[in-house]
Amino acid sequence: MNHRRIPQELLDDGLWVRSTAGHGRSVPRDPCATIATVGAAREPEIVVVVPSYQRAYLLRRMVAALETQTLDCGRFATVIVDNGSTDQTSAVVTELSATSPLDLSLRRIETNQGPAQARNVGWRASSAPLVAFIDDDCVPEPGWLEAGLDALNANPATAVAQGMTLRPEGILLGDWTLYREIVEPTPYFEACNIFFRRDALEAAGGFDERIGWYGEDTALGWAVVSSGWERGFVKDAVVHHDVGERGLVWHMKTGFAQGNFVALAKRFPEFQREAFWRPWAFQRHEALFALAVVGALLTPKKRGAALLVIPWLRLRRPPPGHHRFWALLAERVAVDASVLAGMTAASLRARRFIL
Repeated sequence: MNHRRIPQELLDDGLWVRSTAGHGRSVPRDPCATIATVGAAREPEIVVVVPSYQRAYLLRRMVAALETQTLDCGRFATVIVDNGSTDQTSAVVTELSATSPLDLSLRRIETNQGPAQARNVGWRASSAPLVAFIDDDCVPEPGWLEAGLDALNANPATAVAQGMTLRPEGILLGDWTLYREIVEPTPYFEACNIFFRRDALEAAGGFDERIGWYGEDTALGWAVVSSGWERGFVKDAVVHHDVGERGLVWHMKTGFAQGNFVALAKRFPEFQREAFWRPWAFQRHEALFALAVVGALLTPKKRGAALLVIPWLRLRRPPPGHHRFWALLAERVAVDASVLAGMTAASLRARRFIL
């Protein structure tokens, strides 16, 4: 399938309503407006769950994209979960639910405990047998939901299927730009674009709220697969993920949270085999950073130990001539140190050494 580039200005203002599948033909702005409801409303075949925190400004765009889905709007429901926001998230969703042709409802959590709880609240608010999860900073293509639904219906043994997630083209990446790009199955089961069978969700207990954040979606995906269900990838279930700038502190916090993968490796050996660089190290550059730390500590007593720093420097130093060369190098040291601290703390808790 040829996925055309969506102009960034349309992604920004929520006016994107053109299909990438029909030779560029426009998709009706309100495809449900001409549908007459006869008799009792039928149960939705699939529910779309959108957790949202402090992003009221993106929700109109999300709802507009869901309104242009090729799947008949009578066949799906949408639940937006306000995850303890202090902005106008709940008010915007309430307004949209009164004006949109979608079966749209709001759930609110007073205190943000992470995305795991929000997603659980969302899928449990519906009885639909299939569940689609998408993040509020994503824009689904018109055929996204129908492609995911068809994929799960085509194979009853598949209980979890990832969709394709693309980042906008033509965006300059900074030193700490965050983006998601998923073009093949991954061992992380990222919940920004993923489909589940309700039966599998219930059996697995949903997203692991003990993790709360960073790895909660990975834990659920592997819990489903390890119980005997098949996994899949739906290349036509496409969403476009926003690109955002995250500062040094955010990346340090995320680096420390990477320690969650230690416990997941212990619970799910398949995850460790598929995701880890080595059984004892999650990422190569982090193993080299640990070696560099050892070399730095030994250098005062043994000068030759400084050579242990070189492999990490070769891999992680900024490009020559970078305008923030030394500052960025120091920041990378800080982030990698946070990862090492998180992995070490998690290894002690799990009694399993992993860098």
